[in-house]
Amino acid sequence: MPSERASTFSEVGAGIQIGPNVVRQLNQWGLDTALQGVVAFPHRLQARDVRNGAQLGVLSLGRAMQQRYGAPYATVHRADLHTVLHTAVQQQASAELHTHHTLTQFQQNDDGVQVRWAEHADSASNGHSGDVLVGADGLWSPVRQWLLQDGPPRSTGHLAYRALVPQAQLPAHLRSQQVTAWLGDKLHVVQYPVRGGEW
Repeated sequence: MPSERASTFSEVGAGIQIGPNVVRQLNQWGLDTALQGVVAFPHRLQARDVRNGAQLGVLSLGRAMQQRYGAPYATVHRADLHTVLHTAVQQQASAELHTHHTLTQFQQNDDGVQVRWAEHADSASNGHSGDVLVGADGLWSPVRQWLLQDGPPRSTGHLAYRALVPQAQLPAHLRSQQVTAWLGDKLHVVQYPVRGGEW
């Protein structure tokens, strides 16, 4: 019984890297064909010095990961992965997807977990029960606070920027089907293919 605070699903974020353990689980859920259309399978990961481009190290991905772990290493646009998962949930007859719901509390016991929603506070049906609650609700997570009570997020002074570029718009020598981490003093830049390698 997934619940989502947003009223609609929209394109959020940029790319993410998913290791063989995650890819293997998604394949076991029957999502391998859907994933093939949106992920890229980089053949290697390299680290380079941001000052002079010198190669600092290389990790083989592709076939090496497949042989070692039974699944490949993949890179994917976050919105594409969300779409694959969202479509899979909608195809499950027993699944319910509730959007535009803000959790106000949860209770856990030996039978599972019950959640309460702000939108139906005065209603007898102001919540739901299930086997597990996954608190994947981001930086301002109330679930995290209920569990850990570690206070609001604090700024570290670090900044992160994300950008997407169609590879066809790049000069040929900058097009890549691998993961590259450019490492420098107090900064790093990571580039990798998404959207089937086209971006």
